[in-house]
Amino acid sequence: MSETRDEGGGAAAGEAAGWVGRQGLSDWHTISQEMVADYAALSGDGAGEWVHLDPARAAAELPYGGTIVQGFFQVAHLTQLFAEAMCDGLGIDPNHALNYGFDRLRFVNPLPVGAPFRARVTVSGVRPREGGGVFVTQDVTLEREDGTPTLVAAWLFFVDPRAFAAG
Repeated sequence: MSETRDEGGGAAAGEAAGWVGRQGLSDWHTISQEMVADYAALSGDGAGEWVHLDPARAAAELPYGGTIVQGFFQVAHLTQLFAEAMCDGLGIDPNHALNYGFDRLRFVNPLPVGAPFRARVTVSGVRPREGGGVFVTQDVTLEREDGTPTLVAAWLFFVDPRAFAAG
């Protein structure tokens, strides 16, 4: 155990380097119109926008068959989707893996309300952090059932050496 707690990140960094190339898939999810409306009310994202909140008008005026999910609501789902896709397989304590932000985040296609989607997560890089721990870069794609991506991102985490004590 003490080896994985190396403050220089040595053993922890070595273990994490083995994650590069690992891919995971989340379960399939859907976002309902009620959830979209609740998110708009809570966040203000999409409030007053018929593209998100008026299914009849959206069905008549948009090529997606109805309303679409707000981009940042998709982002808000990433934490749960990441946990399903990767956390169990990494063998770490997720309480010591901290969201460090995004190097890249793009909304490449709309996500129609009610359309099944999932996350595809691939660890694309690991680099030691001075003072211990590692930065982990993950390529994340939210994809609809037909494989169409809706969101693509390079998502970063800082994994503290204490995270490896659980492994």
